[in-house]
Amino acid sequence: MSLPGALRAFVLALLVAALALPLWRERDAVPRPATNPARGDAAALLAGSAPPFVVRDEGGAPTAAELELLAAAGERAPVYAALPERVRVVEASVTPDPRAGRAAAVSFRVRGAGADSVLVVLGQRAGAVDSTWVRLDDRGEGAGAFRVRPATAGWLEWSVAARWPSAGAGAGGRGAAAGAWVDSAGPPRVLVRAGFPGWESKFVVRALEESGARVVTSLSLGRGLAVDAGGGGAIIPARLAAFDAAIVLDGAPLADAERAALADWASRGGGVLLVGDRAAFGGFGLARAGGGGAVVSAQAIRWSLPPELAPLTADRVSGAAVPLGATVAGTSLGAATSQGGVLALRPLGRGRAAALALSETWRWRMEAGRVAEHREFWRALVDWLAAAPRSPLAIDVPRPFGAPGERAEVRVYDSRGAEAGAVPPLVLARPGGGADTLALVRDPASPTLLRAWFVPRRDGVHTLAFVGRPPEAAFSAAPGDSAAHADAWARLATIAATSGGAMLPRDSLRATVDRLSAGLPGGSRGVSPWLIFALLLAAAGAEWTIRRLGGRG
Repeated sequence: MSLPGALRAFVLALLVAALALPLWRERDAVPRPATNPARGDAAALLAGSAPPFVVRDEGGAPTAAELELLAAAGERAPVYAALPERVRVVEASVTPDPRAGRAAAVSFRVRGAGADSVLVVLGQRAGAVDSTWVRLDDRGEGAGAFRVRPATAGWLEWSVAARWPSAGAGAGGRGAAAGAWVDSAGPPRVLVRAGFPGWESKFVVRALEESGARVVTSLSLGRGLAVDAGGGGAIIPARLAAFDAAIVLDGAPLADAERAALADWASRGGGVLLVGDRAAFGGFGLARAGGGGAVVSAQAIRWSLPPELAPLTADRVSGAAVPLGATVAGTSLGAATSQGGVLALRPLGRGRAAALALSETWRWRMEAGRVAEHREFWRALVDWLAAAPRSPLAIDVPRPFGAPGERAEVRVYDSRGAEAGAVPPLVLARPGGGADTLALVRDPASPTLLRAWFVPRRDGVHTLAFVGRPPEAAFSAAPGDSAAHADAWARLATIAATSGGAMLPRDSLRATVDRLSAGLPGGSRGVSPWLIFALLLAAAGAEWTIRRLGGRG
């Protein structure tokens, strides 16, 4: 091919590339992160493809309109927001599905520089009910929880306030509110299976009875003989249906059929505690067998419990134990020593299972004189075992506070399976009378999740229930929600956390955004149209010059 012919081919190729460039760029375009969406086109943020994440790095407090926009955007993508340097933020939440008379927790997080520690105060309408000092990390963040035991059913609300010891801008008593609908529940019903009567069985039963639990004991006397207080017989499904939790103490006889019945009952909503060397039992999946018996010192135990549970004190006592081996997937250690796990916890189907390596907790009560602490350890553990939601349908209100006229979200979790049929109608009872049936929409990304929305028209508590059933969740509406329940920063932190994002110090936010952006596709990889235009001009000029030099111009 001659040189002019090659140039013509090159020019033609550039023309084709220029025409195809818009289509190529459109094909390779990927959604980009949305930064400070309140400044841009809000409608574009909520339409079309969702951005990979949303960033808010402005220093001023978010407005109510911006919070609503970010809440809607947070349903489609994670939200990352900058934590203001001189504003203190408090977040608070209540254990899901709390029950009257049972242990629950009000958890909190505090953020704000300017102090090494902060006093956090829990309050109710009658005033302060508890307080604790929380140490802050190098980013000015701290967390903790208060264990509570709601006395009555219905809507209950707690306040959580943080009091920084220093004065100055931003120092003061920032606070937040936590609220939940408390279900009615009687004292927990507990079955205790023990071996030959001893100190441990005696004082475990005494601690539970002193706490108000209803206890049925089954004591083995050996040679197939047993004494059952409150009802006898083997552990079978029909008998387990009368209890909330079952405790199998170390040395208690347990036939294979009884173990299988306990595991099946726990998977359907019951709570089972295995004490001693039974954690490796098949069907419970807590931990592998440990290295045999040992003596464990109270001072050597490191506790990392869920906030609803109570630890045993670090006194100068020691007791027999069978330390747990390696835990299996889904199990968390609530207590451990260098010899192995001491307390293992895990969900099991719709229920809960736990394994306790300590077989002589009575020593805390009798040798250290920790009567109240021993009683609370066992009662809180039973409450935790009995707190698993037995119903396969659960109602949740992600943000239980709001102002009249603001849209509120309700979530329903359906674990019944594909053949269970339609979900019963969800009814919203409004304060002062009147009810509405909410339209549930199944989340396409999660088949077990359904969503509904409503707008409260007046102040007061709005309850939610499936038709024909008692209320299971609630929403409290009050004017000026940001002032009454949580300031704008606290709500922004809640939106970020529930979206899968986070609220971070400004330097950490920049690093996080850079890391997330580095993992995105390269976006438009096409060649600049100006470069193609320049190449076209150069090629045309070169061909004209060659033609002129060859005498064909």
